[in-house]
Amino acid sequence: MRSTLLALVLLAIPGLPAVARADEPDAPKPARTYDYLFPGGGNAQITAATGLPYAALGEISVGVGDRLAVGALVAGGPFLGGFATGINPRVDALHAGAMRVVLEAPVIWYPGLQNDDNWMLVRPMVRVEGNTGRLRVHGSVGAMWASMLGASPVSGPITPYGGAGLPSGVQQGSVWSTAGAGAALAVSPRTAVFTEGFLIMRGVDLAGPEWFALPFAAFAGVSTTLGG
Repeated sequence: MRSTLLALVLLAIPGLPAVARADEPDAPKPARTYDYLFPGGGNAQITAATGLPYAALGEISVGVGDRLAVGALVAGGPFLGGFATGINPRVDALHAGAMRVVLEAPVIWYPGLQNDDNWMLVRPMVRVEGNTGRLRVHGSVGAMWASMLGASPVSGPITPYGGAGLPSGVQQGSVWSTAGAGAALAVSPRTAVFTEGFLIMRGVDLAGPEWFALPFAAFAGVSTTLGG
């Protein structure tokens, strides 16, 4: 009988540490570094920015998984002739250590209140971004297509945007190339400040006033998540 009890005790001893470990609380997960492009699956994010050509820009984004987000945006400013609205889908496509590749394709509509300034812009681009602690830095290349939607073409000499109607490039429907850069700094697990900009080019030259009054865009803003 004693030998049987001793055998049972010896068999039970290897399992005791496992039971003890099972009762221990899980180690806390490391705090998530705030990502101003991707709020995380099921979370919402608000972004507010100012700059050129948008004096005011706001976006509400929803995370469709941790590496996919879609934003709805609205903007206004003196170079818009009123306001603009659109969507901004983006996907975190590739990771390599601290580097990642983000594909982004904002679609923006500039509605002409009197059908004299009614056009659409699509700007697909590739961001290559590096992350070091709370700081993210990126460079981007892409294309930009813009075309008039129903507004009447302007006859006579080409005028800079903001003059008598849309420039000829937008009236005809043209494609430009873009190159940009930017940085974002996480100031808390839920909030980041950022700045970014890009150049609008025809080939290797800046787009002239016959295309856009400003051959560039530049912004600074803040982004914060509402969940997660």
